[in-house]
Amino acid sequence: MASNLPLQVFSSSEIRYIESQYAAGHNGHCYDLMEKAGQAVFAQLLRYVPAPSEVWIFNGRGNNGGDGYIAAACLKMHNIPHRVFALGEPREGSEACTAFRYYQSMNGKVEFELPSPNDTPPDAIIDALLGTGIESSPREPASSWILFVNRCNCFTLAVDVPSGLNADTGEVPGECVSADVTVCMLGLKPGLLTGEGVDFAGEVVFEWLGIDAAKFYDHTKAEKLPKLPCRRRGYEDIVDELPVRVPSSNKSDSGKVLIIAGSAGMGGAAILCGEGALRSGAGLVKVALDRVNLSALNAVRPELMSVDIDDEDAVEQALDWAEVVAIGPGLGREQRTVRMLGLLNGHPALPQVCDADALYFFKDDLLEPSVRRVITPHPGEAARLLECSPEEINRNRLEAAFELQRLFQGVVLLKGAGTVICDGKRFTIINEGSAAMATGGMGDVLTGVIAALIAQGLSVQQAAVCGACLHGRAGQMAGEEGGMIGTLPSDLMPQLRSLVNGRRFA
Repeated sequence: MASNLPLQVFSSSEIRYIESQYAAGHNGHCYDLMEKAGQAVFAQLLRYVPAPSEVWIFNGRGNNGGDGYIAAACLKMHNIPHRVFALGEPREGSEACTAFRYYQSMNGKVEFELPSPNDTPPDAIIDALLGTGIESSPREPASSWILFVNRCNCFTLAVDVPSGLNADTGEVPGECVSADVTVCMLGLKPGLLTGEGVDFAGEVVFEWLGIDAAKFYDHTKAEKLPKLPCRRRGYEDIVDELPVRVPSSNKSDSGKVLIIAGSAGMGGAAILCGEGALRSGAGLVKVALDRVNLSALNAVRPELMSVDIDDEDAVEQALDWAEVVAIGPGLGREQRTVRMLGLLNGHPALPQVCDADALYFFKDDLLEPSVRRVITPHPGEAARLLECSPEEINRNRLEAAFELQRLFQGVVLLKGAGTVICDGKRFTIINEGSAAMATGGMGDVLTGVIAALIAQGLSVQQAAVCGACLHGRAGQMAGEEGGMIGTLPSDLMPQLRSLVNGRRFA
């Protein structure tokens, strides 16, 4: 993952506001920013393809295309063979038109038709077709041009965002350039970090263009999402917030976690959740689960204490003992779960992490509202809570997290590519994770991690963010160590142990 990414994230309308403020102090234009952007694209291209034999640049009619013309001018000045293809001439008088005329003044040739299918593809392509303004499927001829770029099957660098990607949501409503690298300008966009955007953006690198956009954070006049300030977080950003043990620490100082999970046939979910809590530093972990799973629990992880979930007096005593409760993994959608939620209502001050089957009953108002609660739905669970489809959730993950938080309070952690966390005050997009984690049981581990961090003194919001960063980085490392396919939730345990101790990994 790129290490130069800023923490602040801006919507496309917020970026336009920042640009308007810049232009107000620079003779009403941002052409010098376009020059810097095009030069940055050129520099990043040579970083990844140091000696290209030929480069093709595909330009649109807007400012994104203007950046492309400046990059093409840099290629021409350095005598690097290239061809420029444009959807049409920029609007007369626009900054993009100024860049277009500048390139032409260098005897630069612009072609307004796609290359012949028989032409040999270049070493690299610069995608400067559509930029951040897209909100729907690209229309023709842009759609066909995007398909052509992808079929070239060569290194592709996208300017600001891959053409076809919604910069605000991460949705890909139609054809979209599949980039190897995206050079993001001025401010980091949420669509590069979540949803389908992570599949098309490739590696994201950031160019600040000499403007400290951070000073505008939470002070713009945006018309669209995000409705709240948005930030990015990765492991390196949260490492200083992780719990620290002093020499005199004992098990009680590190917190008591109760996990209510594991119906018959689902004991593994309870074990994974419990070990996730232990490996993340909880001092004492007790698991209330179906009695048929007790022998497996004791055999696999004897450090976990156990309670018969059908002994409600024992569960009540465990709730009195606990400092945080995690409920839901493998619990089942049956009356026993309803009874457990009823017991939990008798402990309103107890911080809660609710996942999986516990979320199934949220629409029935079985749990009292609580600001000290983290809910961790995946898109399918979120869709049930919001009465829509998982596809609708993933079209706008920030909006979905916002609505879930509005309805259920506390902290919402919407799982998936680019986990989104909303506490009602801000969005946080987690810049960690890996496709290696696409295996059942990963969410059970995350529930235990978050519960352990709350038990060690973090707020529910801190625990959700730090837990997601730890969990995502552990999954990435486990996948890199053993292979993307076949990584198991239990493979994360050694990585969690190292990461929670604050050790930094490249």
